[in-house]
Amino acid sequence: MRRALVLAVIALLAVLPVHAARAAFPERSIRLIVAFPPGGSIDVVARILAERLRVSLGQAIVVENRAGAAGNIAAQSVASAPPDGYTVLMTTSAITINPWMSPTSLDPARDLIAVSRIALSPYVLVVRPSLPVHTLEEFVALARKEPGTLTCSTYGVGSPPHLGLELFKRAAGIDFVHAPYRGFGQALPDLMAGLLSCAMDTPANIEQHVRAGTIRPIATTSPAQLDMFPGAKPLASLYPDVVVEGWQGIFLPAGTPPAIVERINAEFVKAVREPEVVRRLREIGFDPVGDSSVQATEVFKHDYERFGTVIRELKLKPE
Repeated sequence: MRRALVLAVIALLAVLPVHAARAAFPERSIRLIVAFPPGGSIDVVARILAERLRVSLGQAIVVENRAGAAGNIAAQSVASAPPDGYTVLMTTSAITINPWMSPTSLDPARDLIAVSRIALSPYVLVVRPSLPVHTLEEFVALARKEPGTLTCSTYGVGSPPHLGLELFKRAAGIDFVHAPYRGFGQALPDLMAGLLSCAMDTPANIEQHVRAGTIRPIATTSPAQLDMFPGAKPLASLYPDVVVEGWQGIFLPAGTPPAIVERINAEFVKAVREPEVVRRLREIGFDPVGDSSVQATEVFKHDYERFGTVIRELKLKPE
């Protein structure tokens, strides 16, 4: 009897810290570190969510923008913070690419915990109106007929759309020239002037120009058809591995107690699914996600390893 009582007490003491962490957290304000400057889409989303979490958690959510090194500075600062749930990282899927591209001691798969993906957006391949193609199949045929002559822009070397283009080229067995620009706004005049053949960017950046008829969408990097671009076939319909979706996600330092990870996941997921948040996300070209930590980790690790392989094979990392 005495031995059974001792074992019961030990078992109770083992679970008390978990329940205590769940009940007590949070006891003070939480810092939400955003990996990019104020005013961008991720900053807008962070501040929308911070207000919801302030109410639901009963503590201030202090948004801090730590831009630099394509998101590595913010990620490193969170990775080195105490794993107590009071320092949270909000970044983009660039975290699956940038550690491969820039010198850093950060290993996000080792140093961070993926809590949830907040929202995602695929990319769309568009062509100039004068290019004699209207479908994905016609584009591939032209690229095979005239290898190395087509030029396609993205917003930078090693960016998700650039790696999407490289995956597409490899899967289709075609070749065209990548032309990096600072953004779609800078590429559009050259696309219209015939200096570029095509471009790949987000639906939010290209939708108005598609509606105006100044560019023509022919493919997407989404796994399924996008309603807003009915004439654009998913690349994955012909090349199953060519699925590339940019996402915004929440991370915590490695070693954060599971109970706190679960609590933060639950609060962010609840906020993301509010109708007003859903509406505002879709206004800026994102689809809400709000997945579990297990699901977010699976996607993160898949993208991290896949893009690392592509970057090494293409020798994209600067020497």
